[in-house]
Formats: sequence, C-alpha cells, structure tokens
Amino acid sequence: MVGKLSRPLAVAASLVVTGGIPMAQATTQSPANPTLHIGLIQRFGEPDNSEVKLAAPGGAVLNLQFEGTGGKLETQPSSQVTIRIVNQSLATPEMVQRLILSSHKSFESAEASAQAWLANGIQTEIAQPDEWQVWAKRSAYGSEALGEILAAAQAKGIPTVRMFQEERPTQPQLSWVVDDFRYHRRHLTVTSSAGYLRVGDRTYAGSITIQPNAYGTYTVINSVPLETYLRGVVPHEVGPNAPDAAMAAQAILARTYALKNRHRFQIDGYHLSDDTHTQVYKGLTETTARTDAAIQLTRGQVLTYEGDLIDAVYSSTNGGMAAAFEDIWDGDPRPYLQPNLDIAGQPQKRDLSQADIFRQFIQQQEGFNETGVSRLFRWTISQTLDELAEQLRANQDYLGIPIPVWTDLANLKVVSRSASGRVQALQVDLKTADGVHSITLHKDQIRLGFRKLYSTMFDVDPIRRNDQLVGFTFVGGGFGHGVGLSQYGSYTLARLGYSPAQILSFYYPGTTLSRLGS
Repeated sequence: MVGKLSRPLAVAASLVVTGGIPMAQATTQSPANPTLHIGLIQRFGEPDNSEVKLAAPGGAVLNLQFEGTGGKLETQPSSQVTIRIVNQSLATPEMVQRLILSSHKSFESAEASAQAWLANGIQTEIAQPDEWQVWAKRSAYGSEALGEILAAAQAKGIPTVRMFQEERPTQPQLSWVVDDFRYHRRHLTVTSSAGYLRVGDRTYAGSITIQPNAYGTYTVINSVPLETYLRGVVPHEVGPNAPDAAMAAQAILARTYALKNRHRFQIDGYHLSDDTHTQVYKGLTETTARTDAAIQLTRGQVLTYEGDLIDAVYSSTNGGMAAAFEDIWDGDPRPYLQPNLDIAGQPQKRDLSQADIFRQFIQQQEGFNETGVSRLFRWTISQTLDELAEQLRANQDYLGIPIPVWTDLANLKVVSRSASGRVQALQVDLKTADGVHSITLHKDQIRLGFRKLYSTMFDVDPIRRNDQLVGFTFVGGGFGHGVGLSQYGSYTLARLGYSPAQILSFYYPGTTLSRLGS
C-alpha cells in the first residue's frame, strides 16, 4: 500500500533531474517499463498540419532513418529538418472503400459495438477518422463481401451501417531536404544522439516515427518508455500544484490507463493519442520536480480488479456524483465503477433517476469534494433553437442513426435518467416537410450531437418569448464523463489526509493496488 507522500515526495524530488532531460531510471525498457507509441499529430498532412520541424538539442545530431535504394535502410545525419507533405499524382486514382458499422462518441462504446459484431461473425476494426467508428475489417472483406454485409444490415433494418467511398487521385509522401538533396518517402524514423529532440515547440524523449494511417494522411508518433511517458502526462492531467497524494494517485491511474489501452489505435500502428481521447501528453515540456517524484515513488504501481488491470477512467469533475460505466458507455458494467456520491467518507448511494430528486440534487452546492474547487461543479448553459440546430446539423452524420431531412429543431425532452443523474435518452423533435419527427440520442451520443454540453448530467428548461419556444437552458454539473476518479475531488480528499491508496479505494471500490511483475 502507498502511504501519505508529503515527506517521501520532498526527499525524492531532490533526486530528480529536471529541465527537459529524462530521468535515467525511467528510460530503460523492461517488462514493467514497456515502450509506448504515442500519436502526437494524428492527421499530419491535413491543411492545418502539413509541416513539422524536428531539431536536436545543442551539440547533438538527429539521425533520419528511411528506406533507400534497393530497399536498404539508410541513415542521414542532420541537426534539424523540416518534414512536409507533397501529393504525388497517381496514374490511376485509388478507390478507397470502407463499411462503417457504427459511430460513437467514445472508444468504450465503439469497442462494445465491435465485440457485438464479432459475436455475430463479422470481423471488425476500430477507427477514429473524427468520431470513433467500427469498420468491417478491411483485410478480411473485398468489395463484394462488404456489399453483402451492407445488404444484410439494410434488410434487418440496422440503420448504423453505411458505405463510405472516396476516390483519391494523389498519394501523399513525406518530403524533406538534407544537404541540398530532397527526399520523398512513405516512412521516416528520427532519433537524437542526446536521447531527446524537439518536435515543433515541445521536447520529447525517445524517437519520432512518421508513417501512413488509415485516412489518407500520416501520423507523427513518439516512441517512449512508459515511466518517461508519465512525466508528460501527470502534470498536465492532475495539475502541477495538486496535493501530493492526489498527484501520486494520478500517476498510478495514468500508468494503469496507458497499459490497459494500448490497443486503441491498433488500426494505425500506435497505442495512445496525446489528447483527451486518451491522456493529455506533452513530452518533456513543463515537467516538474513534484510530479516526477510522484511518478518515481509509485513506479510500477497499478490498480487491478481480480488480478486484471482496471479501466482506469477519470475526469476532472463529476458534479458530486460519480457515474457508472454503463451510464455513459455501452458494454458490460464494471463492478468498481458504480454511482457514488462524491463526499468525503464512505461512498454513499443515492438514486437520482427521478426528475424531482435530480432537480433538488443539482441545486445543491455545499458539502461535496468538488465544492469550491472546480468551476464546472455546477453550470448553466443557455442556447437558442438555432444554435442547437447548428450543432446537431454539423454532427448528425456521425450519429449513425436515420435522420430525415429537417429544417428546424422543435423540442428537447429528457426521456430517462440513470441513478447517477446522467441522461440516458434525450428525445429530439425535428420539423420536417411531413410534420414533426422524433429521434432519440442515448448516453454519450448526446454529447456527440450537442458538443457544447459539458456532461450528460443536466436538466432542460425551455426558454419562451411571447409564448414561443426560442431555446433551452441546460442546468447541469460536472465536466466530462464523470466515471471513476474526480481529479478535483481528489484534491479535497488529499487535503483531508487521504493517502493515494485511500483516494483510489474511494473512487474504485473493490480494487487492489498492485505492482507490475509481482
């Protein structure tokens, strides 16, 4: 078990080298410190991501590795290099075809959908062109087979299945100049003699690889050992000024999450992204002695349930009530991710599924772990019908449900709510040429359709002007999914004297603090 960290952290901090150089203890790969592959620029080659600059620190040298003449691996030294994308015309345009089986706000729901399709005999892969999608596995099915799957889905009335086709007249290639010679390749790996290098305005340990992805662009990938990766996560997730115990708890969760989720971007050959789709990661930029010490002190520690790594999901603010896994995502419930009041002491149960009880709860401000700590503990958003319609129209293609041609948004209605207060079904009435047509958004699909909502913990009040409905006010709480640890709630628990182990036990009851390799 991990004890309280105030004194150990102070001691460990004096042993940490800062200033953008990796700790020596955290750079060696081992079974407990595997190399992770992190997507830094997931769509390199799109108009706003068409150039990336790499540079070695003073006195060091970059080594560019790529396939040369005759397929031999070549290495080209340089102190810095700018990589651009050039589009080479194809003699025959490439026809890209993929069968989209379902679309989702989150990977968790996409994974549950993929498993359901697999149970019905359809091989799948999970992609993220924008929202998360489940595709029929491209290597398993040709055009004819994809057409048969689509026809069968349509015959069964499964509306989420649709075909995507795109003709690509050009093929993007990486382009760079070294010693006045311009190179064009499809794959590039860059290392530095210093062990770290600059990518744009940030510093990263390990190596950088740029390789094609499934969307006709490239991905810039940082390969780095787990414990070094955590140095770029913890200060940006929990904050560099978090209390010691909260910081240590975050380090354990970030380590667990990274190891549990290495399959998320399998379709494109890397493990995790550097944003909130997984965990925020900024390399060696803005590392701190305190977060480095928390990582070092908890080295190798992970959270498990019945011997397996847990789904170590967390959010900044849960609004005073942690959500159950199944309140937000499809898939089986997790016994350790259940609705509990976020109030110091033993986790408390309370059913917020009824409208009047939820309304009373959302008006409460005092006594919660997030009170006075998070600005989004409680929030109010007012939006006009036109603003809501604009959001829905921009995102409706990602919902994967049949939506008729419509002109205006007519009404919103909460249909059902979970015990944690999260909206499970939101009825959306749309004006069409034939009258009003209703669609229903479920769970995290709600925030896919209406992306300005901070969470699904909300109630809806109509705004009327001269007896005409003109918009809605959303009265809610929390930021993000609200499942698992509340980062701001952990601040309060740490200040009340909770150890890292006690904080984790509070938010993930029934779990065990374990050590990798033991």
